[in-house]
Amino acid sequence: MNKKSILFSLLAFTLISLAAPGDLVRIVRLKLSAGDLPSGIAAVEDYKKKNGVDTEYLEAVGWLARGAEMLKQLDLADKYVVELRREIREEKPELLAPLGAAIEVEGKLRAAREGRGPALRFLENELARAKDTSFRSRISKNINLLSLEGQTAPALNTSNFIGKEPPALSALKGKPVLLFLWAQWCGDCRAQADALTRVWQKYRTQGLVLIAPTRLYGTVDGKTATPAEEKAQVEKVWKESYGGLDGVPVTIDTETMVRYGASATPTFALIDRKGVVRLYTPTRLSEAELSRWIEAVLGETP
Repeated sequence: MNKKSILFSLLAFTLISLAAPGDLVRIVRLKLSAGDLPSGIAAVEDYKKKNGVDTEYLEAVGWLARGAEMLKQLDLADKYVVELRREIREEKPELLAPLGAAIEVEGKLRAAREGRGPALRFLENELARAKDTSFRSRISKNINLLSLEGQTAPALNTSNFIGKEPPALSALKGKPVLLFLWAQWCGDCRAQADALTRVWQKYRTQGLVLIAPTRLYGTVDGKTATPAEEKAQVEKVWKESYGGLDGVPVTIDTETMVRYGASATPTFALIDRKGVVRLYTPTRLSEAELSRWIEAVLGETP
């Protein structure tokens, strides 16, 4: 081992051994991003010995569950899910992140072991019990990842909007529709704006319809806001950061965002000419990837 590797190892050991409240989740995510699950586990175990079971610990365990599932260590992922469900008996605001991780991972484990049907029934039961809006959106996202593609697109509530009055999806049969689900505070959404603008400008003349659903979150710049204040902020952000999408209707409705599982923004849904969802992805997309999917749908016979 060379000197640089030795120094890096010593630094990593120091970070793990000194994990403190506020640091643990960051360290675990860092280790998981490098594929180093054992070091993440060591950090969590060391933290528990020093600090016991608290919110930071449970959130870190949620990340270990996700990491173990991603690395196909299913029994280990299941162990962490069991621990989280034992420690978190009810929905509490400060525990939504680890509880959401437990539900998300258990859904994936059930899909891997029992198939899509049992996984969907489990997630739908969890959704029926969930109360918090963002939490419900997260569960819906996982349901949609298993089932939305190939299904008729859920209707949009178009009664509240900014800009051009939005059409109902049922009125758009025969045209492909791209939904860009976003939030006024979302940096990743703004980062998507230029590529999305180029895609829309390229394909709108071929019949592509773009609609941008969002919802009100109750805050503006980190401060509590009234619905009227936040709606004004939505309009301001849309004009300033998405100027190339002038004329694209923006619907504002919480249940639409929950139904489409927009816990991560941006979220995309591409709907074909028959009104069927062909692509659902809760993440940013490159211009090339968006174009590839849109061209495939445009090339199909109505």
